[in-house]
Amino acid sequence: MSARYRRRRVRERLFREWCFLRALAVRFRAAALLVAAVLLGGTIVLRTVGWDGEGSTSWPQAAWSTWSLLFGELPADLPRAASTRVLVVAAPLVGLAVVVEALVELALLLRDRRRNERSWSEIMADSSRGHVVLVGLGRLGFRSWRLLRQLGETVVVLEKDAGSAFLEDVRRDGSAVLLGDGRNDELLRAANVASARSIVLATDDDLANLEMALDARRMNPSIRVILRLFDQNMADKVREGFGIHIAMSTSALSAPAFALPAVDASVVNGFVVDERLFVLQRWRVPAGSSLEGATAGRIVDELGFSIVRLAREGADRLYPSADVALRAGDALLVQGPWESLVALRQRARDAESFVVVPPLPTASAATALR
Repeated sequence: MSARYRRRRVRERLFREWCFLRALAVRFRAAALLVAAVLLGGTIVLRTVGWDGEGSTSWPQAAWSTWSLLFGELPADLPRAASTRVLVVAAPLVGLAVVVEALVELALLLRDRRRNERSWSEIMADSSRGHVVLVGLGRLGFRSWRLLRQLGETVVVLEKDAGSAFLEDVRRDGSAVLLGDGRNDELLRAANVASARSIVLATDDDLANLEMALDARRMNPSIRVILRLFDQNMADKVREGFGIHIAMSTSALSAPAFALPAVDASVVNGFVVDERLFVLQRWRVPAGSSLEGATAGRIVDELGFSIVRLAREGADRLYPSADVALRAGDALLVQGPWESLVALRQRARDAESFVVVPPLPTASAATALR
């Protein structure tokens, strides 16, 4: 477990404790005000009239006597003064009611926190600032949630289906979960969209996603909207027409990942950025090729590819420095535009460099490349 992960977990634990204390303050505010009013009124009565109506007492003694009455303790015999008798009857009743209510509220709050019920989730969402609201906990939504959590983001999840297979994982993690239709403004407010940094709309209903995107922008004009749509043409029009930051079709996103490995077996993945196709590909450096002896910086400058990972015997490093020279047998994971790959493969002397290699080994510890 890394130190960064431990620090993140500590911050999340402290945040949950802060939410708990804040919830206690909110729920017990009325009871605390009532107790304070009785304590103040009783102190003034005893300070002015006294216990038997025959003389005043000191402020500390009056306050202590009233406090004792709240818990049903009589500091002396029954008083003769009418105002003091009212205090003797009313104060214990108020104290009993407050204690019973406090115990019930505390038990309910602890139960909701343990089960991550909606009331607790609303408390966490209301206390969050700059969080991410995720609507839809299908396969795409769950994968998005898991990645966001790995990045250390606070996520509030909205899901319509109470039987979703992924709800238990989210609740076990401690993330806020609100069940209901995200098209309901009240649910978006409960998720604290007004203070959120981003909203990810990942349901399988295009119109619902668009409606929630517009609602979120109405509640928070500065919120970043990531919208899932099945039709890429519609996604492009929505992005341009409504000012949505990112509108994506899952089929358009997944197409490069499916098509490119069919063209070249060394391609790991592909994606499109501003209508340009980029690939992530495995290379191996053969002996005698023009890649042998070339530095990582030269690969970028001359070939247009960046080295994401370099593995050789006894060494495994992500993003090697520009002055690291390649050796025969090095296993590379490179990333760059598809057209650069095509141009490079047309050079016969480098054709042998594109050899399918197995996935790069996982080193137990990173070793600096010399």
